[in-house]
Amino acid sequence: MIRFGPAGIPLGCEGGTLKGVEYCKKIGLGAMEVEFVRGVKMGRETALAVGKKAKELGIALSCHCPYWINCCAKEPQKLDASVRNLMETARAAQALGASPIVFHPGFYMGRSGAQCRPLVVQTLQRVLGKMQEEGIKGVALGAELTGKHSAYGNLEEIMGLAQEFGLERCQPVVDYGHYHARIGRLRGKKDFEKILDAMERELGGGVGKNFHCHFSEISYSDAGELSHLELGHDEPPFAPLAEAFAQLGWGGRVICETPMLEVDALKLQKIWLKAAKP
Repeated sequence: MIRFGPAGIPLGCEGGTLKGVEYCKKIGLGAMEVEFVRGVKMGRETALAVGKKAKELGIALSCHCPYWINCCAKEPQKLDASVRNLMETARAAQALGASPIVFHPGFYMGRSGAQCRPLVVQTLQRVLGKMQEEGIKGVALGAELTGKHSAYGNLEEIMGLAQEFGLERCQPVVDYGHYHARIGRLRGKKDFEKILDAMERELGGGVGKNFHCHFSEISYSDAGELSHLELGHDEPPFAPLAEAFAQLGWGGRVICETPMLEVDALKLQKIWLKAAKP
């Protein structure tokens, strides 16, 4: 089973996150990502109420951490701030019953991925240690595949973090638009199968049982992503990915990050249902 949902409160919803959850259920979607990209500004009582409603309605929640996280920053104060922002999101996610908390790992800043990796690992170790101290359970970190050549987070790097900490604590979040813009153009089913096969090979068959990913069409330059696009440009196409998911038996969630949010999430869901039909 694959659930589809928007990255944030649906466009057609009048209200906040709680109303957004109800709206997703009303229109037939099964997931929603709570966006904390500009800071965690949701109180615990609100988060508990949203989580209760989502559980009642069968809406699977995840969260997106603030954009300014950099787990391989050169300045200690910026690493401390990254830990703080990840922890604030983890606390909110626990109250929401949400997982994973998706984050952009950081920036190379003139260094190689190999040079950055120890800092990223150390920073995430601090976060996971604090989560354990506070009794935060059932919340996984979600290292997102990033869309610019300057950012830490290609496929191998996010798989490496999952290998380091285990899938229950840190899972790779493949953003197919980012992959398309940064690493290789995705056109046919074989292009998508290459990604899924690599994940199964490196992380085991369990990675496809409850994966979490983002999908958007995208404009790009030689440096990588420029902006997210609504569906219809085939940059990249979703149908071949849906076919690959169905053929390999993958399940989990697809979060739509196009400007059309729930409108395109419903289109993605329709394409998936057609591909999965016996």
